[in-house]
Formats: sequence, structure tokens, C-alpha cells
Amino acid sequence: MNHAIACTTLIVSIICVSINAAEPDTFRSQLFEQGSLIYADDFEGEFNRERWGAPTKDKQLKDGKLIVSPKFKSKDEAIKTLKRDHHLGLEPVVHLNRIPESFVCQLRYKFDTKKLSPGRPSFQIGHHMIVLGYLEGGGHRIKLPDGPTFTEPASGMKLNEWVDLVIEYRQGEIRVVVNGHDKTYKHQAVTIINPKDKLGPRFTFKGGPDCQVVFDSVKLWDCRN
Repeated sequence: MNHAIACTTLIVSIICVSINAAEPDTFRSQLFEQGSLIYADDFEGEFNRERWGAPTKDKQLKDGKLIVSPKFKSKDEAIKTLKRDHHLGLEPVVHLNRIPESFVCQLRYKFDTKKLSPGRPSFQIGHHMIVLGYLEGGGHRIKLPDGPTFTEPASGMKLNEWVDLVIEYRQGEIRVVVNGHDKTYKHQAVTIINPKDKLGPRFTFKGGPDCQVVFDSVKLWDCRN
């Protein structure tokens, strides 16, 4: 290989590396022409209190992951500590806060647990609003608040496996891509606004018994412009 060819190859390699390094933050959307990246996290740095709430013992950063566990291991321990018999923290619950009114979100996460239980695990897009849940045997369902439910077995979404998720949302329309399975829903019931939730809009993750919620990465774009 002569000097000119070697230099050309090196330049092309540098360009390719630069493009690939920038690619994860590149904005792509079918619903929006532009968006502002307002939050990105690979969980290698400090805990982001603004997005995930107070850094309590049930939320741990480890090996580039955010791991959320139940606050207590038993009902007796929880009642003794909390001095109450409800909201005992026996399942992992975590919120991703400050979700824009229109947005694109890329998220890689999984629920580590042995089996499904009634209504769990649950990912709420808007607190108690649009619910993304698992299907027995693989796949997912989308349940709209006071609206229809859509089942998507083709996504193959399963417990204990990473979910590569893209959500694009604006009032009345939501696009959900689960492991490459792409579906857009237009309906008057598509909303993340919960008038009773004074801390929203936000995402809510609830794992059920004997579960951990594990996050690998997240990127969130504000698309209100």
C-alpha cells in the first residue's frame, strides 16, 4: 500500500469513527422534524436526582446500569419501619421525571423477575396513563387510559431480556418501537396528562414482587417546537 492510499484510508477511518460516535445522539423521528436533546444518560457518572428523584438505597448505579430494587424484603420489615400497612415498598417503583408535552425517547431497560403477576411489570407512559406491559409467551400490549388495548406479540418482548424502546409522543398520537417492532396509534385517548398527578408528566416503572428494574441508557428529546 503506497503512502497516498494509506493516508486516504486513515482519513476515511477517522471520519467513520466520528460519524459512529455522533450517531447515538442524532435526532430521528417520524412524528417530528426537530427536537432538543434535554437528557442523556449511560449511568457511568453521578446519579441524576432531577430525573430519577432522591438517591435512595433502592436505586443503585453499578457497572454502567441503574438498578432499582424493592425497598424492603418482607412485609413485617416494611410495616415496622414505615409504621403503616400500605405502600410498603415491596416492589421496585421508580419515576423518570420531567417528560415534555411532546417528545422522543430512546430507552434500553429490562425487568428481571421470574414470572408475570397481575398488572406487573408495568411501564406507565404518564403516571397511571398509557401502559406498556408484557404478554404471556412474549410480546407487549399498549393500553390507553379509558381507551382500547392493542396487543403486539410480534415484538417478542420478554422478561429478563433487554428492551430497546423508542417512544414518540404528542397529544392524540404515539409511536412505539419495541425491539424494532414499529406501531403508531392515533386515538383521542392517547395522552400522558394526568390531572391528579402533581409531579407529572413522568414515566412510572413498577416491577411487581421479586423484581429488579435495570436501565442501561436513556435519551430524551423535547419536541414542542
